[in-house]
Amino acid sequence: MAWPRIVIGLTIIDSCAMKRIFCIIVLVLMFAGEMFSQDKTYFGIKGGINTPRLYYTDSELSSLPHDFNIKPSLGVFLEFPLSSKLSLATELNYQVRGGGTSYVYEQDYDVTYNVNANYLSLRLPFYWYLAKKKAVSPYLMLGPDFGYVIGGEISLSQPGLENEAISATINDSNYNPLYIGVLAGVGLRHKAELRNYICIVKLDVAVNWGLLDTFSQAEHDDTAVPVNIHAYNDQGKRFSRGLEVSLSFGLIRNEDMSACRKFK
Repeated sequence: MAWPRIVIGLTIIDSCAMKRIFCIIVLVLMFAGEMFSQDKTYFGIKGGINTPRLYYTDSELSSLPHDFNIKPSLGVFLEFPLSSKLSLATELNYQVRGGGTSYVYEQDYDVTYNVNANYLSLRLPFYWYLAKKKAVSPYLMLGPDFGYVIGGEISLSQPGLENEAISATINDSNYNPLYIGVLAGVGLRHKAELRNYICIVKLDVAVNWGLLDTFSQAEHDDTAVPVNIHAYNDQGKRFSRGLEVSLSFGLIRNEDMSACRKFK
């Protein structure tokens, strides 16, 4: 099955080039944030978990039992306001995606297949605050997620069969290194004064909906050796999607409080 031309063209970019592109984009957006709102732009860190799963268009692969996985997510961000209720954030995020499935082969052998792909992602979520001036404000979030695989492993466990354990390092031949998805969710924002700073804590739940096929071009061309040899069909598509829960912390320097303390 042929991929869209844009995907084939982008897969030739190596990991070093992608990292440089990420850094350039982040720096440009950071300067853009300062231009929009110098005194309200703030930097923060975030962490959380995600429950990734691989979705197949092939009906037989889709019907297999899929394991529930919890994977880590870590990142840094810069958020700056565009209006009284709308903000834009730039996030550099590390996340493990993939999924697993367990099934019985030939009615006798328990087989477990797992994909753990490590991604470096650049995200550009928009936040719409429903009550931004209050201490606690609910918000909606929506934005694109651009990722690149920086490592990982594909493994197969099949006790009782020849080659009971098979594993392969993720590379361009067995996994599409590019990720483009849509991030959509809801959350709560809490704002509190902390000495000369305003501390902002955010908790959100979001769905990350992958749009690109994670099968590699080599898999579609049948030139790559599959790891999941008992349940494999590269003529369909496979998407990485999941639910994310994140907690973030940010600080804004409170110039008004700082100025008042000078007169005490």
